[in-house]
Amino acid sequence: MKSSVLAILFLLLFCFSHSAQAAIWIRPSSIKQGEIIIVSGLFYAFPQGQVSPLGDCKLEYESNTYNFFPEVVDYESFNQSNGTQGFQFIARLPSTPLTATGEKHIRLNCPTGSEVFKVNILPGNFPVQNVTLSKSKNSLNATEKEQKAVQAAINTKSPNRLWDSNKVWLLPNNARRSSAYGLRRNYNGQLAENYFHKGIDFAAFTGGPITAPAKGKVILTGREKDGFVVHGNCIFIDHGQGVVSAYLHLSEISVSEGQMVEAGQLLGKVGDTGIASGPHLHFGVYVNGQNINPDPWLQFAIP
Repeated sequence: MKSSVLAILFLLLFCFSHSAQAAIWIRPSSIKQGEIIIVSGLFYAFPQGQVSPLGDCKLEYESNTYNFFPEVVDYESFNQSNGTQGFQFIARLPSTPLTATGEKHIRLNCPTGSEVFKVNILPGNFPVQNVTLSKSKNSLNATEKEQKAVQAAINTKSPNRLWDSNKVWLLPNNARRSSAYGLRRNYNGQLAENYFHKGIDFAAFTGGPITAPAKGKVILTGREKDGFVVHGNCIFIDHGQGVVSAYLHLSEISVSEGQMVEAGQLLGKVGDTGIASGPHLHFGVYVNGQNINPDPWLQFAIP
């Protein structure tokens, strides 16, 4: 994990010291399941001599297509040049515990040509957890309204990065952790197929405060009484460029859809609404619609 993040930090330092890149930078080249790969640069020069700005290109990875976002890396240069210098293009490619391990290919598709780059996915080594639910909660399934609203939220891709990439995300709650990201689960003795725990659980008491880990915009507030029977009272925040955070099973919601929130701002209170075996906060992070490991975001500054 630490070597992966050090590679990302090296990438940031490189980008700040080079206003124009003739190459594409893929860091890290090896990740564990649940981590992300960052692809950045200004333009790409193909071996035949053609050059394409990365903003005109797309990436194909694991049967999905990803766009580049413009990212300012030197605001002084960017402002003095009226937006023609001091920036790069960046894309974030997610993986999950269900991503197959081994060598993977990332294809860069540009108007002037295409190129393939190799990366490696390492096992995340996620354990199995036994969970006992009451009969009433074990039989619950997400409503159609709930499914559509959550899918729309986690697939939000607004153009501007809102979080400060020079700062580590704050913990949304200070309670001890009761479940880690990526766990497989036996519910009442039966393994949940194609399932992994999509976040970190904080074993907080009912009414404990939940705060925003980084700046963002509230894009969904769901309530159990309105059909959110699985997620319970929940909040989803758009942090920009395909990064979304989720907060589930709340007892109270203190923000409204469309509201901008700052790091450390109160979002709501811990509860056990929805499918929950007891009071806790479930905190998840999504990148381009895929649920990824929140831990690196809580330990290191992620671009």
